[in-house]
Amino acid sequence: MTQADNGRTRILDSAASILRHKGLAGAKLSDIARGAGMLAPSIYHHFSSKDALVEHVMMEGIYHNSHHIVARVEVLGRDAPPLLRLRTAIMAHIDFLLTGDDYSSAVARVFDDLPEEMKGRVLAAYSSFDNYWRDLIVAAQADGSASKALDATVVRKFLIAMLDSCSSWYRPGKLGPAQIAEQAADLLLHGFASSKS
Repeated sequence: MTQADNGRTRILDSAASILRHKGLAGAKLSDIARGAGMLAPSIYHHFSSKDALVEHVMMEGIYHNSHHIVARVEVLGRDAPPLLRLRTAIMAHIDFLLTGDDYSSAVARVFDDLPEEMKGRVLAAYSSFDNYWRDLIVAAQADGSASKALDATVVRKFLIAMLDSCSSWYRPGKLGPAQIAEQAADLLLHGFASSKS
């Protein structure tokens, strides 16, 4: 890795951490530079603006998260039950958001605050991630293990929004990331109401 690449990586890592913890409004270039071990003007040798830096963090977050989820699901094989594949994706997503990946947590934390133009580009990059979730949901509906009465797009949108929210409210405590992932999967796949009601 060249010195320029190393500097760029340090800036991105610092920006992802600060965006994750402070949000878009709280992310100051001076703090990002300090976290990267440099002065704020040095950032402009690598990124043309704060917006360009934020957009790079968003794209990296989508890539990291997608890669993690797909790897966890696809190791099960194409013949694994669709509901197991969906459950594995849910748990992988939460695990990734809550166990230290600043990039995907930054995406979840600041996406709604992005400028509209940037949001459009990030959404376009997000489409393969969305499509993967849609395919998992549709497969579970197709084999009869999930309700066909629910629209797959509505399920996907609520599911992703529910999962992404955990990075903004989670604090280490009684339940760890694995237990939260289990409960999120149970909530989506089995519902909240007891079968007796």
